[in-house]
Amino acid sequence: MRFFSRRNAVTLEQGVVVKRSQNEVALQREAAALEVLHRSGLPVPRLVDKEKNALYLEYIQGIVYADLVDGISRPQALALGRWLQAHHRLTGGLKGDVNLRNFLWTGTRCVGLDFEDPPFSGELEIDFGRAAAFAVTYRPAFTKRKARCLVMLLSVFLDLGGRADRIRKGYLTELEAMNRRRSKSIAPAQAARFFDHCLERVRR
Repeated sequence: MRFFSRRNAVTLEQGVVVKRSQNEVALQREAAALEVLHRSGLPVPRLVDKEKNALYLEYIQGIVYADLVDGISRPQALALGRWLQAHHRLTGGLKGDVNLRNFLWTGTRCVGLDFEDPPFSGELEIDFGRAAAFAVTYRPAFTKRKARCLVMLLSVFLDLGGRADRIRKGYLTELEAMNRRRSKSIAPAQAARFFDHCLERVRR
């Protein structure tokens, strides 16, 4: 079985996930992060073994959050928010890549995947906003279902103590980054209006 990845070859082999990459530094960074986070009790795959150009990881069955956004439930959204909150508390930084393909719903909890990128400094709400930006832009983007998803995420993130202005900043920053790296044409004004409309719905 082959898993979706833009940068690496990720396969399931004899019950173990094998992640192969020519970027040895990124793999070693991920291995170190997984060991620390797993020992800390954060839900992440257990590192089974490592080689120069490959990691061998525990296989955890579930559904990636990218496939949940059109019908996300409050327990699923809350699990994601709490995972990001716990990660920030443990590392003091933001997760390098918050693409929702890097979060797995097992039926009872959220599991974080992909730690190649180093965490960087910033407020927790930035990760909340960045995750929200991914959620609303999976095709088809900015639909009624994506609005429902954003309302659900914002409700949870605010309940977890997030400030709306900081979440909005993270959301718009990630959308700008998407435009740069993927040559997308997400109109900032449209994206901002979409966020503001959903925030109004949360506050009613």
